[in-house]
Amino acid sequence: MSNENLVCPICGEPTYLHFGNPRKDRLCRKHGTMEHNGEITQCSDCGKWYQTDKICECKISKTIATEPTKETNTSELTCIICGEPSNSKHFCYNCYKEYKDHSIDIRITNCRDTEIIDKYGNKKVKTKDGRFVRSLSEKIILDYFFDHYTRVVYEKTVPYINENGENAELHPDFYLQDYNVYIEFNGLTNKTYLKKKDYVNKIYKSKGLNVIILDSNDINDIEGTLDQILDQYKKI
Repeated sequence: MSNENLVCPICGEPTYLHFGNPRKDRLCRKHGTMEHNGEITQCSDCGKWYQTDKICECKISKTIATEPTKETNTSELTCIICGEPSNSKHFCYNCYKEYKDHSIDIRITNCRDTEIIDKYGNKKVKTKDGRFVRSLSEKIILDYFFDHYTRVVYEKTVPYINENGENAELHPDFYLQDYNVYIEFNGLTNKTYLKKKDYVNKIYKSKGLNVIILDSNDINDIEGTLDQILDQYKKI
């Protein structure tokens, strides 16, 4: 492989060299780290890289040729998620807008009754205690708690009232019930993601909840990081 081809297929930055040897996937240092942490993956169909908390565009195009419109008709085909009229599409307008960037898991019974099992999807990484999580970084964190006999709830629901006065929910990554502390892992660094996380953190504070924010640097020393947390928040 010539030097001119040693660029990251995602951003065009130079490919990361490990002891002088380039990565086979040609990822740069930043995206190589994201791949290692399970934050991005390469599509087996089209070969493009995409974030693991989303779905590759090529898979969306196979199931949804065009975005549904708000119009409805008398077609018998209804939304496979909520059962509402869907204008001859698999999804109604509202469900498409809410879930188009997710890979959700639903249960269908009697060929008509649906239940959303996991609205975020992508639980593919198995932990030591047999649970499935969304990334390698989350597995590393949960495996630590398993090895240290620490009880932990994965994505415990936290209800709150949003700025429109509507009932809404947060799903923090981890909750240590014996310490009464929530732990969020911030693996992404794009502005939209960080802005959303800042908004979420303000909600935690407004409810008086104890929240610890971890990032990719903490994963590199997970023992030291979580040892300090368990020492700081004594058992209830």
